Amino acid sequence: MRLLEKVIAESAWAADVDLSDVVLVGVKHNKAIAVDISLVGDGQLKGISAAGTGAKKDPKYVALQVVIDKMNDLFGAETFAASQVREFVQGLVQLLLADPNLVQQTKVNSKKQFLESQDFQAAVTEAVAENQYAHNTLADYFFTDGPAINAIIIALADAFYEAAVDQQVEST
Repeated sequence: MRLLEKVIAESAWAADVDLSDVVLVGVKHNKAIAVDISLVGDGQLKGISAAGTGAKKDPKYVALQVVIDKMNDLFGAETFAASQVREFVQGLVQLLLADPNLVQQTKVNSKKQFLESQDFQAAVTEAVAENQYAHNTLADYFFTDGPAINAIIIALADAFYEAAVDQQVEST
């Protein structure tokens, strides 16, 4: 699609695009549920039927989803549950948002300039280390017979119950 960017730019929307020599050269497949991806019928693809029918997506969530997708590509979808990757990424973003210097850099730089920031790369490395330390410490405590474990498990059961009931209400 990147190669077609000039052809499908706003100024060239009316231009004819010949896709007759486009060939699918690869499909990334993670073993999950089998899906038939073959073309049916006479091989003609159906185009967009109406403009503007999709919902506008919040750029914040789109950007988070890109990070999650890249991590899933890196580790494979079977390695971690989608919620684990999502929570890891959201935890990192929250840690990084707590850094006033990084937040200030977003105010005084363009996105392109910020993406090249060495400060951000160092902050990500530090945030990953902090996140890992926090998760490991919490996990280690759960595997000991600490005095507060039962109270934490009961509180967690209460929170889980409320979340599950809320989820059931939302889905009906």
